[in-house]
Amino acid sequence: MTEHKIGLALGGGSARGLAHITMLEAFDELGIKPHAIVGTSAGALVGAAYASGMSAAEIHEHALSMLGARMHAARHIWANRTGKLSSLFAFKGFGSVQIDGAELARLALPEQVAKRIEDTEVPFRIIAADFYGQSEVTLSEGPMVEAVAASIAIPGVISAPEIGGRVLVDGGMANPVPFDKLPDTCTYTIAIDVTGRPVPREGKHPTNMELAIGSLLTLFHQIAKLRRDQNPPDFYIEPDVDAFQAPDFFKIEGILKAAQPAKDELKRVLEKLI
Repeated sequence: MTEHKIGLALGGGSARGLAHITMLEAFDELGIKPHAIVGTSAGALVGAAYASGMSAAEIHEHALSMLGARMHAARHIWANRTGKLSSLFAFKGFGSVQIDGAELARLALPEQVAKRIEDTEVPFRIIAADFYGQSEVTLSEGPMVEAVAASIAIPGVISAPEIGGRVLVDGGMANPVPFDKLPDTCTYTIAIDVTGRPVPREGKHPTNMELAIGSLLTLFHQIAKLRRDQNPPDFYIEPDVDAFQAPDFFKIEGILKAAQPAKDELKRVLEKLI
């Protein structure tokens, strides 16, 4: 019997990216390991843990320990900070205060995650965007924390360390669902898109933040569509996470539950492949 090598692409989506944890459960429940993983933004964060050998259940438990309640998050940050609480913030000049991406990634990533990208159990790639070069960057080696920090660096909100002399920002700006960056050795490619869409609130005009994020989602969807038209993956799955906003990390249980139907869809796909 031919052994299929499944490539898995985990897209960006801020809090909606927590849905990736539910999707990974499908692989574990069927005893399947991806041949390769590539992740953007939240997908890079979750993908780093899974590629390092953690199970979906272990990632789930870690995420709940941090986000199950605001008090849990506060305790985790306080217990694991590298210095003063102010170390979580990066001061980029007058009037520019951002969350330090490297410190945020270090706090969010479980201890079991490989220290370097090239040391993961499953081959792993991280997508970021070169701010000045206006181009996509694929990171397949180097410190994991720095690479994840780059991929989650929302411009103006989260800062990232320079890598190779380049200022890198959120990978979603260049490739929100990076299925086309999976290696050619994959016999099947599966893309998980958790960007979602803006949801109207009855009788309420969107806030400035909602307009800004919603506009980015339009950009992300257009980029992803163009890439699908040029070189479509074998399977493209979109968990129904539209009801959740980008900052809704503390609604983790609702997000994980909302992804269940998509997980069932993914299991049906995987069962056909095996």
